[in-house]
Amino acid sequence: MDTWLESYSEIMDAKELYVLAIYWTIQTITTVGYGDIGIMNTLEVVFCSIIMVVGVIGFSFANGSLTSILSSYDSQNNAL
Repeated sequence: MDTWLESYSEIMDAKELYVLAIYWTIQTITTVGYGDIGIMNTLEVVFCSIIMVVGVIGFSFANGSLTSILSSYDSQNNAL
């Protein structure tokens, strides 16, 4: 049976293919989407993957902080 790994093995080695697969997974999960500017090499894949994960963590932290602020503001107003 022909797999994605076998079909691209002539173009890239297995290590690069798995790095690209991890990049695709991170890009899909973080909902960054597929823009007009594409990656050109493995270093860019690794860099973009790290930036996407850091971005999601930062966004989650900001949302959690905002929720905490609004919750404490609501508690203060109910106490009055």
